[in-house]
Amino acid sequence: MEIQNAVEKILKVSPSVRVVSVCDLKGKLLYSARSKKVNLLVSKKQSVASLKAAAKDWKQRKKLMRSLGPCKYVVAEYDKVKRLVIPAGKNHILYITTTASLDHNKVVRKVRSFK
Repeated sequence: MEIQNAVEKILKVSPSVRVVSVCDLKGKLLYSARSKKVNLLVSKKQSVASLKAAAKDWKQRKKLMRSLGPCKYVVAEYDKVKRLVIPAGKNHILYITTTASLDHNKVVRKVRSFK
């Protein structure tokens, strides 16, 4: 229930937040929700593959923590969307997509306020 509440809060940050998912570091989806106004741009198969890749990449970033410090978030900007990956505790990540025009710092600040 806590995960679901966090996801719903993130979706309410802005109408420009499209999809919010939570997964473990193996890429296993724990919960996902999307804005009611969103038309999905990728297939379910593509979405799962992207989520697994993000989890794998996050595990790699954790290996650099001793040298660089912990990664705070990652942003990938495409023509149509932005994708944010933000840690959610030690073993989970938030995978958030927004419109490309949204200031992603607004979402990052909101997520950090949950801690």
